[in-house]
Amino acid sequence: MAIEIVVFHLEPDVVPKKFQAAIDETTALLKTQTGFMSRTIGQSESGEWLDILYWESVESAKKAMTIFQTDKAGQSFSASLDLKTIKVYFLETDVQLHE
Repeated sequence: MAIEIVVFHLEPDVVPKKFQAAIDETTALLKTQTGFMSRTIGQSESGEWLDILYWESVESAKKAMTIFQTDKAGQSFSASLDLKTIKVYFLETDVQLHE
C-alpha cells in the first residue's frame, strides 16, 4: 500500500462552496483510477490543507497524478491552490493503516 500526502494553502479568493465542488469532482475522478483506495481531505488548525490519498502502490498514485493534472476537474481543483505552497509526499508502506 502507498500513501500520497499533499499539503497546500488555498488562493485567498477561493470560495469555499466552489472548492468543495472541486473536491467532489476530483474525488469522483480519483475513484476511476487504477489502484485508488480512498481519500481524506481537510484543513489543519494552522490553515494548511492536507489531502491524504491511499493507493495500492506509488506507481498507481503517480500515474493518476498525470491524469489529474490534465483532466478538467483536476485543473479546476488545482486553480484553487496557492501553487507556491504545494508539497507532495509519497510513502510506501506494508502496514495496513486504512481499511
